[in-house]
Amino acid sequence: MRGSEVVAKRITSTSVSSAKVLTSSIASYGGFGMVRVGVDRDGDAVISYHSGGGDRSQVWASRWSRTGTPASPLRTSASTDNVGFHHALATDLDGDSMIVWTRYNSSKLELVGRRLSAGGTRGSVTTLGPGDRPDLALDDDGDGMLVFHTVVPTSTIPYSYTKSSARLVSRSGVFGTTKTLTSDGRVPQVDARPSSRFTVIWQQATHPGTIKSVTGP
Repeated sequence: MRGSEVVAKRITSTSVSSAKVLTSSIASYGGFGMVRVGVDRDGDAVISYHSGGGDRSQVWASRWSRTGTPASPLRTSASTDNVGFHHALATDLDGDSMIVWTRYNSSKLELVGRRLSAGGTRGSVTTLGPGDRPDLALDDDGDGMLVFHTVVPTSTIPYSYTKSSARLVSRSGVFGTTKTLTSDGRVPQVDARPSSRFTVIWQQATHPGTIKSVTGP
């Protein structure tokens, strides 16, 4: 990212390409940020990012073939979404991607996700309920896991707790049910083995903030 643009370069073992501007067709009054990248087995890339253009922030994605020029940006979020700060991107070896972002709904933060095929087709939008700080991982075939944390209000001191949760994702882009990983965890991160095995780490929300992990399912 430079100034009010998102730019990319392709690096090989022998060369570095010239910078490609991905966002020249998008108006942005507030700049761009939160860039994420996914790459398939052949080196084709998907780059997602936030734009502060217009009335509200949006999430966009640009596809860049290893042999061509970047395609026109695709709006991932709805134009009416009041997008939050965080989003996540993951890409499998065939180039199919999942994107999850946060948005405000009646002042409450919720998660929203959709699939982006290797050919650039955007899947239907799925509302995933309350959550923040999403992270995604897909295995080689596109089976995946979404992890996130949720701040849950309570009626007693300290009046809230933070839990970390997970949802499996099918290779067709369908999200499974939410499973609680821990009722005392924040900012979970996930990575995948080649075939449907995931490891999640998170920080304990309460003192002393220990880093913990689990592998499954």
